[in-house]
Amino acid sequence: MNKFDQIFFKKYISEWAEVIDIAHKHIIVIIDNIILNYFFWVILPTFIYYNSLTIQSLIPFFVLEIFIIGVFLKNIYDIFNWYNDVWIITKSGVTELDWELFSSNATSVKYNSIEWLELIQTWFIDTVLWKWDIVIHKVGGENNFLLSHASKAFHVLEKIDQLQKAIKQKKQEEEEKKESPEQNFETVLKALSWVVEEYLGKSGYQKDDSEEKKKLIEKVKKLDGTIDLNSKQ
Repeated sequence: MNKFDQIFFKKYISEWAEVIDIAHKHIIVIIDNIILNYFFWVILPTFIYYNSLTIQSLIPFFVLEIFIIGVFLKNIYDIFNWYNDVWIITKSGVTELDWELFSSNATSVKYNSIEWLELIQTWFIDTVLWKWDIVIHKVGGENNFLLSHASKAFHVLEKIDQLQKAIKQKKQEEEEKKESPEQNFETVLKALSWVVEEYLGKSGYQKDDSEEKKKLIEKVKKLDGTIDLNSKQ
């Protein structure tokens, strides 16, 4: 992803979100569109106009000029439309941007709401051009995301998969940190037993300075409501 994409598409997502990557449609899509527009709406009409005296007598030349300018403006619009119809990949999810001249629609899906992803190729030319349709199937099977004629499809899928795994790992780590009251109580009891053993060690018992004990004591100190009587105020 280039710096321009990162800055340009930032306005379509939340302020706190970070743009990780942008999934564009294949450039052949807009090239085909421009070539067809020029052939059918510029070259062909101009050829017919200059080779027909009847049409020249019925239609003034400035009308043809205005028509060609209109086709040129339409091509510019199509280029903007192609460039802006993207998927914005962030750390928290994927935003589907449907750009229009006077309004744009941005719809987001979180990674934990993605059920699976699909790649589709319809024509043989898609294989040659390495062009795919990417589909995000959301949980529930409704309002799936579709990026037709996408380029670098495997890169997009790999990036989404990596971010999904990162989200799951972070959630798992947070759940592991959360312990039930019963587990906290058992931890405190075990720590107290070691404190007692340490005290008795001063009277002749062997003192336990194991690494496991130190880690447990530090863990207990972090629990809510724990008071460290050894700390100096």
